[in-house]
Order: sequence, then C-alpha cells, then structure tokens
Amino acid sequence: MALLQHLGRSKSVAKRSKKYLEEALYTRLFKEGGSELSVRHQLNQFIKTHKRVYKWEVGDTLRKLRQRKLYYPALKLSETMAKRGMNKTVSDQAIHLDLVAKTRGISAAENYFIDLPESSKNHLCYGALLNCYCKELMTEKAEALMEKMKELNLPLSSMPYNSLMTLYTKTEQPEKIPAIIQEMKASHIMFDAYTYNVWMRALAAVNDITGVERVIDEMKRDGRVAGDWTTYSNLTNRELA
Repeated sequence: MALLQHLGRSKSVAKRSKKYLEEALYTRLFKEGGSELSVRHQLNQFIKTHKRVYKWEVGDTLRKLRQRKLYYPALKLSETMAKRGMNKTVSDQAIHLDLVAKTRGISAAENYFIDLPESSKNHLCYGALLNCYCKELMTEKAEALMEKMKELNLPLSSMPYNSLMTLYTKTEQPEKIPAIIQEMKASHIMFDAYTYNVWMRALAAVNDITGVERVIDEMKRDGRVAGDWTTYSNLTNRELA
C-alpha cells in the first residue's frame, strides 16, 4: 500500500502544472547533498521561486529533515508554508512546536503553545510540549503538565508516560518509575518496547535482578513485543554486570 501511494504521488508530481515545483520538494532540498548548508541553500532558492508544492510533500520533507536533525531548515519550511496559507493540522502544529523548542528554546515553544487556538490544544500538542520539558530535564513543569493532561481527560498513549519515565531515569529518580507503570496498567494503557526497556533500566539501576527477570517474563507474554525481549535482556544484563 505504501509503495502504491509513493508511486501515485511521484506520478502526480511529474504531471503537475508549471505553477508547481518541477520536482518533489525533498528531492530539490537534498539535490546537492544532505549537509545543512546545502539544504538551507536549496530551501532559500525554492522560497524565492514562489513555486507551489503539495501538502504531502511538505510533510514528507519535514519528516526527512527532522530525521537528519536539520531542525533550522525544517522550521523555516514550516513557517514559510504557513505564511503561504497552507493549513496546519494539529499534528503539524505539534511538530512545529517541537521544532521551535529545538531551535529557539523552551520559552519560545511555550509561547507558541499558548497562542494556539483552544481547539488545537489536544493530546498531540500537549504531548509535544511534555516531551520538550522531559528532554530539558524540567521535572516540575513536566509533572505539572502531565497532571493537566489527566485533568482534561485527554486520550493518553504510552508516549507521554515513556517521556516522563525517561526523564526520571536521566535525573536519577528510578524509584518513581514503578508508580508510573502501575498507573499505566490501571488505565489500561498498552506498553510498547520502549516502556519495557525503560522499566528494566530503572530496575537495573537499583540492582533489582528479580524485578528485571519479572519484566522480561511479562514482555515475553506480550505478543506485540515478544520479539524484542532477548535484546533488552542482554542490554540489562550488561548494565548489571
């Protein structure tokens, strides 16, 4: 299905009018290689042409730029397309918030969040801001925002919990992680491989070998991530050694 979509999109790019960029946007930006200097140059050239592009191209290009940690050109592209009238979905706004945090700092990201319309302040944008707090090791703000998300009854996945547990791991507070795990279980939030991984790291940090083995057994019973248990078992054993 993904291949068919890609082929369909490639064909649509080839057939579009002269008002549009003659090649896919991500192809243009990486035309001279993947360095930030060359990507910025190509982005500036694209902006000067005032050529149109499809919205899916912008999304694909932003994803590729973020994967390569080219956050400044990604933010410039996001802002340029917004100025040109391209509507942002809430998912787009969450990505933009993350880019603002990475390039201009937490305060700028907070201001961006505050200025969003209330309809955009859902689990995606709250989650993006929470992740920013966690990456910056801002424990009090992260915990307060998580409580706010619960008060608003936002639909929560494993992602915000994983971010919070990673924060506790990095700030040497592994004792807080079991309570997070219990809350996830009580709320019927499905674990992913990362959840199990950070849980085992927390237990390893306090030399709870029995606890690590118990998590491995639980992960083996979880058919969705059963294939990863050996990897995490070996990783944890190295930490305990």
